[in-house]
Amino acid sequence: MDSPSFEGKMPSISPLSTLSSEFPHSLSDFRLYPLSFILSMLGLFVILLVITLVAAKFAAGKHDTALKLGSRKLVPGAQTAAEAAREFLDENGASDVQIREHTAMISDYFDPARRTLFLNRTTLNGTDLGSWAATLHEAAHATQVGDSASALKWRLTSIRMTRYLPTIIGLIAILFIALKRLPPGIALRLCAVLLALIMLMNVMSLPVEFNASNRALAWLERKLRRHPDTIDAITPILRNVAFRDTGAFLRSPMYCLFGLLPIGGKSRPKK
Repeated sequence: MDSPSFEGKMPSISPLSTLSSEFPHSLSDFRLYPLSFILSMLGLFVILLVITLVAAKFAAGKHDTALKLGSRKLVPGAQTAAEAAREFLDENGASDVQIREHTAMISDYFDPARRTLFLNRTTLNGTDLGSWAATLHEAAHATQVGDSASALKWRLTSIRMTRYLPTIIGLIAILFIALKRLPPGIALRLCAVLLALIMLMNVMSLPVEFNASNRALAWLERKLRRHPDTIDAITPILRNVAFRDTGAFLRSPMYCLFGLLPIGGKSRPKK
């Protein structure tokens, strides 16, 4: 039997059109597909999105719970968090670092470019374990120099991406859908993948935060050696404040509103 022959060229298929044709784009289209098909198309990307959001929620919960517990117990003596940070910095070769009050949406952070530790008023004057943990953790970043400085720079980049990109990506996706430039199904997939990549980069840079907490803890173990109960209490707090900027993923709309738009002002003082 002669094999069948095909004349002419095979029609070319665009990858984008293939993805678009696979996914139902309207309510009427959904009625034409069985539930199992719809779930299989959405499943992987929904799982990615859920995992990303759960990871962010977990990190934010660890940080917030730690500070809440820390606020209930005072450190021995009346030394403020800013005074403790000054002592820590001077003893660890970072006496050039300034400590400045800065109460704003984004505060309690170390700026390596300006060698400045910005603290809001409550943290700066706090004498509780939570204020000490948050302040000393950020102060410890000032001691991450040499090879550690490159890792810190990578961490800061991932933090900025976590704060702003999720909202920007979401707005761009909505705009493309509204302009009918991108089918909703593809937009959902792209958003899920991009958000998961942002969270993955953030998680991969977390060792920089754990290293800072360990540096602060090593100093506290010497300073508070006569108060072992206080060391035991502040140790888990210090470890959990490291998760703050991983949980920032959930606050991305607020960071965009207050950090990028004129109505929100600046995230740090100009001078």
